[in-house]
Amino acid sequence: MKRPRHPLWRLLAYIGRHPGLVALSLVTMIVGAGVDLLLPEIVKRTVDGPITGGRPDELPGYAMMALAVLLAGAGLRSARAIISVRTGRLIGMSLRLDVFRHVQLQGMRFFDRMPVGVLTTRVTSDVEAIEEFFSSGVAAVFHDILKLALILVVLFVVNAQLALCVVAVLPLLVVVTVVFMRRSRRDFGRVRTEVASTNAYATEAITGMSVTRIFQRRRHATDTYGDHAEALCTAHLATMRNFAFFFPSVQSLSALAVALVVHFGAAGIGAGSFSYGEFFQFYLLIDLFFEPIRTLSENLNMMLQAMVSGERLFTVLDTPPEIEDRSEAKPAAAVNGAVRFDEVQFGYNEDEPVLRGVSFDVPAGSTLAIVGPTGAGKSSILNLVSRFYDVQGGAVRVDGTDVRDYEVRSLRSRIAIVLQDVFLFRGSVLDNIRLFDESISREQVEEAVRMVHAGGVIERLPDGLDAPVEERGANFSAGERQLLAFARAVVHDPAILVLDEATSSIDTATEKLIQEALEAMRRDRTTIVVAHRLSTIKSADQILVMRRGQVAERGTHEELLREGGLYRKLYELQVRHESH
Repeated sequence: MKRPRHPLWRLLAYIGRHPGLVALSLVTMIVGAGVDLLLPEIVKRTVDGPITGGRPDELPGYAMMALAVLLAGAGLRSARAIISVRTGRLIGMSLRLDVFRHVQLQGMRFFDRMPVGVLTTRVTSDVEAIEEFFSSGVAAVFHDILKLALILVVLFVVNAQLALCVVAVLPLLVVVTVVFMRRSRRDFGRVRTEVASTNAYATEAITGMSVTRIFQRRRHATDTYGDHAEALCTAHLATMRNFAFFFPSVQSLSALAVALVVHFGAAGIGAGSFSYGEFFQFYLLIDLFFEPIRTLSENLNMMLQAMVSGERLFTVLDTPPEIEDRSEAKPAAAVNGAVRFDEVQFGYNEDEPVLRGVSFDVPAGSTLAIVGPTGAGKSSILNLVSRFYDVQGGAVRVDGTDVRDYEVRSLRSRIAIVLQDVFLFRGSVLDNIRLFDESISREQVEEAVRMVHAGGVIERLPDGLDAPVEERGANFSAGERQLLAFARAVVHDPAILVLDEATSSIDTATEKLIQEALEAMRRDRTTIVVAHRLSTIKSADQILVMRRGQVAERGTHEELLREGGLYRKLYELQVRHESH
């Protein structure tokens, strides 16, 4: 297997998507580095000419040259900053889209294993760290390295002996930098881990706020979050200690180099081999040499954060989609909806089977109801029909074709699902029913609303179908959300209708309306329904009774009652419960 490239090189590859900006940035860096070296030369000529040479009338000319160099340097730095920010934002946008597109392709097993808070951190905080590096750090790193190389060359040109004084401290500087980078990379990794962990817990705690309050677990939630926050603070402090070590070390080495230059430079001036102007030029060049080293540390900080964030992002991007189209996959646009399970073996973890050799047939246009105790595998059957997961053995077939031989997008377009916990998006009611598909007309939506008897929900809203929906549909009751989900299912005109506890949150009066709607919805459609309310599935063409991942009983409502098995026990228990 080919080993992935280092995350830094993979990140830098994104620069190649914007060659024009990169070329312009390189030009400003090269010209800017050259302009920065002009000022020490002007100072040397000023000291050796007008000041020590007794030509004060030349001072205004040199002053104007110095001013021009300073203004040119400021202009080039400003241009480089604008180009860098634009490049960084464009790269950040590309990364966000790449990660989001890739996440959209993942199977449900990926989301089972990846906490929402962690995934959100990847797409937001980690991308922001990389974007910041490209906006402020990457161009500065290249500029600083180029500037260091140019200054080192000029130092040897001006005075090779004094240049060796600077070179003498470089090995120590390299050691300090390597130690700093290793420790910082380790500690920034801890920071990103703790950020993801803290965000994951915060997301979970906020989502489960009602449970926390009901069972008076507020103090426990606060203490647990405090532990996460403390761990994050400790990780941040570790990175600060690295900088507390690095900055004084660089400053001390800079002072050592200056001391050596002053000592040997003064001797050179006394011997007449070194002019005052050359001494001042050399002194300024040393200051220019250590300035990018100091700023380089800050940019290395951003680079290290970007590398750690890049590693995490590429972990997501390198995760292959579990559910993919085969090369010979075909469209499912014309399927009638016949469903067959053929000795299906399945488990969310391969060593923990949920379905054990399940087989059944659902003819096109018929209704199959699935009942059984919790954990019997009912919802797993529904997940496999929609190919949210792939089987470990056997096959799931639609119209005689293995679902793995259909294009995933095409297959799912022929299936509509109504779950017990209905998810509504921010937007309008109209948007939520047609799921932002503007090819579905308003008239079609209104007809679907009438069919499922959701008109009462729409009529109570001041803006009707255009009424806003709050986050997760918080301004609708559970029953109202399910009615809207029924309308959503109908308006997409599926060949296969999947209902997972879809009437569990609906009161008895509404249930009668829903039963009428279900009769209309099921007409000419294959319907697979999981229900705890056995009274809602009496008219099903076939009922499967699941137990421990296997089909324990099958038949119509009347046949199963006559058999006197598990179904009859479940039915009698429910009737007895409802009568009380």
